[in-house]
Amino acid sequence: MSHRTRAIAKGFLLVVVAAALAVLAAPQLVYPFGHDQGIYAACGDVIRKGGVPIRDCFESKGPGVMVIYALALSIHHSTVAVHAFTLAWQALTAVAVGLTARALFAPAAALPAAVAYWLIYAGINYWSMNQAETFSNLFITLSLLLSWRAAQHDRRVLAFLGGVVAGILLWFKYVFGLLLAAVGVGLLFQRWARAREVRSAVALGAAFAAGALVVNGAVLGYFALVGGIPALVEQFEVFRELFPLGPPRTLPEIAQMLWRFMDNGADLTADYKPTVAQWIFVGGGFPLLFVVSGLGLLAWARPLIGEGGARIMYLIALFVAGLAVVVIQAKYVQYHFTILHPTLAIAFGGGAAAAWRWLRGARLPLRVAGALAMVGALAAVVLLALRMVPWVLDTYSNVVVQRKSLREMHLESRVAIQLYLADYIVQHTQPDDMISLFADAPWVYMLTQRPNATRFPFADVWAPAHGSRTNARFSEQFFEAIQRNRPKYFILTEDDYPWLGVRHIDNYKRIAPLYAFIEANYQYEVNIGPFIVFRRRD
Repeated sequence: MSHRTRAIAKGFLLVVVAAALAVLAAPQLVYPFGHDQGIYAACGDVIRKGGVPIRDCFESKGPGVMVIYALALSIHHSTVAVHAFTLAWQALTAVAVGLTARALFAPAAALPAAVAYWLIYAGINYWSMNQAETFSNLFITLSLLLSWRAAQHDRRVLAFLGGVVAGILLWFKYVFGLLLAAVGVGLLFQRWARAREVRSAVALGAAFAAGALVVNGAVLGYFALVGGIPALVEQFEVFRELFPLGPPRTLPEIAQMLWRFMDNGADLTADYKPTVAQWIFVGGGFPLLFVVSGLGLLAWARPLIGEGGARIMYLIALFVAGLAVVVIQAKYVQYHFTILHPTLAIAFGGGAAAAWRWLRGARLPLRVAGALAMVGALAAVVLLALRMVPWVLDTYSNVVVQRKSLREMHLESRVAIQLYLADYIVQHTQPDDMISLFADAPWVYMLTQRPNATRFPFADVWAPAHGSRTNARFSEQFFEAIQRNRPKYFILTEDDYPWLGVRHIDNYKRIAPLYAFIEANYQYEVNIGPFIVFRRRD
């Protein structure tokens, strides 16, 4: 076979693989929004209309994810636009993961790493999509790639750029500073191990730190110019008082929570409606991902004091830092584990490359080991893909065969009641009429496209925190905004919506001035599922 023929065959194979991967992820385009996506969409709308994140739309996370939603919603104001933007972002991340695996291991590591990353994300739960971790993965991967190349070639410019990219992570979640530190420490170790020069390693580390400081200084400068520093201070006060939101756990409980990641990434695939079967076998392929990744780390570890050790240090440090981020947040929900996906996929690519190298080796034991590892790698990919087959078939049936609208598909979801509430509000208001939900259903703001009368798109962090300074301050701010803007509709939710333990009627009544104002100026109009709708009397 000629070189040209092989090149054409490889190109055709890549096109087929890319098409198959796109089909497996396509159902994400029709998923509804969960709680967090509703918050980011509400804040994204505020930003694209000229507002300042956190100051004009409060969220406990950094502004990065809100800004990305503002960009996506500026292209088209729909859930599909956000999902499509995210999938394009994930395609770039998958490419970056492949390039990083190639740089750390060998050319043969690139495709397996990129495919694994894409398939891991394709099978994520619907409310785990479009999160801070989702978008941060690109910056983690690019920072690792730039830092690796900087240490290899002693390039301070690359180290500086690696610091810039890593510094952006802080503005998605502040705890992602641990990931920034992991890459920086890896850079220092790699350069020292390669050249045995402390001065060279320190110079690269300083360039990396300078890049991180520059980007963070620029963001703080922006907030200073627009008067957003008090909002950042207020946000840190929330962290000091209320975080972590999860209950304290013993070490065995923490270990058990982390072990959940071995089972389909910690949660069921998609799961936005109960009528679709779950095709999850052997943990959705995750145990095999870890086995192949472990083989890769062992195979490429030599020399341990050298680039082999640097590979291991980077990947283990990033994975441990990611686990620490999950533990610090203390909630152990699936999307928190998303931060581990790039590291796992890169190591998996290394394992697949090692299997290919062993398979072509001269010694029989290595060829056998290579064949077994290759079977494991292929099985992991197949199992990851199988998770999405029922969702692909369901989407095909709904979109192509039954020709359902997006609304009809969303009405089949677990969050359908929010669409019914939105319909009612739209029918009984004008576009400029304000509304306010003392609740945890922020998607309603996007569905109705009615302005929020307050800066709070949700209540679950601060409203139940009775006796805290945050609760007192935010309760006052909420009441003052309601009094000032007098929304046409004020909406509460009954107990245990959207999750067990929510008591927003009690939380609302505890804010005496707000309760008195609503009682005096609003009247009960209707219940829509768990939503209690009050209308302004005038």
